[in-house]
Amino acid sequence: MRIVNENLCNNEISIVIGKGALSALEELKDKKVALFYSQKIDPSRVKIHLKNFIEIPIIDGEEAKEIQYALKLVKLLFENDFDRGDYVIALGGGTVTDVVGFVASIYMRGINLINIPTTLLGMVDAAIGGKTGVNFENVKNVLGTFYQPAMIISDLEFLETLPIEELKKGLAEVIKYGLVLDKDLYDYLAMNKEKIFTKDESALEEIIYKSSVDKLSVVKADERETKSIRIVLNFGHTIGHAIEAGSNFTVPHGYAISVGMVCEAKMAEEVGYAEEGVVEDVTWILSQYELPLTVDSLNVKIDVKRAIDAITKDKKVRGGYVMMPFPTRIGDWKRVDVPIETLKGFAEQCLR
Repeated sequence: MRIVNENLCNNEISIVIGKGALSALEELKDKKVALFYSQKIDPSRVKIHLKNFIEIPIIDGEEAKEIQYALKLVKLLFENDFDRGDYVIALGGGTVTDVVGFVASIYMRGINLINIPTTLLGMVDAAIGGKTGVNFENVKNVLGTFYQPAMIISDLEFLETLPIEELKKGLAEVIKYGLVLDKDLYDYLAMNKEKIFTKDESALEEIIYKSSVDKLSVVKADERETKSIRIVLNFGHTIGHAIEAGSNFTVPHGYAISVGMVCEAKMAEEVGYAEEGVVEDVTWILSQYELPLTVDSLNVKIDVKRAIDAITKDKKVRGGYVMMPFPTRIGDWKRVDVPIETLKGFAEQCLR
C-alpha cells in the first residue's frame, strides 16, 4: 500500500493506494456521513467502516450530471441536517465523483469530501485534482468548481471485477500522463502490458501511484488553470470532448480521449511542434492497449456539426484562440495557442 500526502491550496490531501485501502475510513467511524454511490456498486465494503451514515444511490449515466439532478442531491443533504463538519463520500466512477464533488463544494460553501473511485479512470484522473462538474446545454462540465477532497482512496479490490473494457478506458488517461509528463511511466507501460491486462497487483499499484503523483504535481503548480500549466492534463481532450458531444455522449470518455490524442499529436506534428516519431509513439502505445485510433473505429456516428460547436464552447478558448498542450517528445509538452478556425479545420478532418 502507498500513501501520497500533499498540500494543495492550503488543504491537506491524502491518497491511499493499494489492496485494503478502505481501512483508511476507520477514522470516520464516529462521524456523520452521506454515502453517495453508483447503483452499479455494492456499497457494503464501505459501510462496514462507518456507523452514522445515510445511503444515497446515484442514477447511472450522463443524466446524473445534469444541474437539476445535482440540486436534488443538495436537497437530500439539507433535509438530513448535514453541516460543514460532516462528511460526504463519493463512491463510484468519474460521473459520481464529478457530480458529488460539485454538490459537496456548493453545500454550505463546502462540506468535507472523500472520493472512493471504483474504476481505473476514476483512480488516475476524475477523483484527483479538485475539478467538479455538471453538464449544461449539451456541453460537458460547463458548470463546475475547484474543490479538493480531504482524502482519495484507491482500493485495488474494486478493480478485481472490473471488465477489461473498463480497464482500457482508464488506461487512456494513464497513457496520457506518460506521453506528455512522464517518460518513465511510458516506458513502464511499454514493458508491462501483460501484467496490467491480467491485473497484477503490483503493476496496477505502480501505474495508479505514478499517475496520481503526476497529476498532483501539475495541480499543485496550477490548481485553477491560471498559469497555463494545468492545461497539459487536457491533452487529447479538446478533440475528445468534441467526439463525446458529437456522439451525444454515447462514446466512452477513455475511447474519445484516445482518438483525441492521436488527432492532436498529428496536429502538433503538422504545425511543427512535435519531434519526428511522436505520432508513431502515440499510436503504438495506444494500439498496444487495444484503444481506438480513429473515429471509424468507435463504430458510432458522430454529428460533426455538434462536435465542432462543442469546440467553440471549450473552456480553453481565449480571444479566438484555444490553448492546447502539444506533445513535443515523449514525456514533454508545450502550450500552443491555436486559432479557433485552424482547430476547427483540423478537427473536421479528424472527425470525418
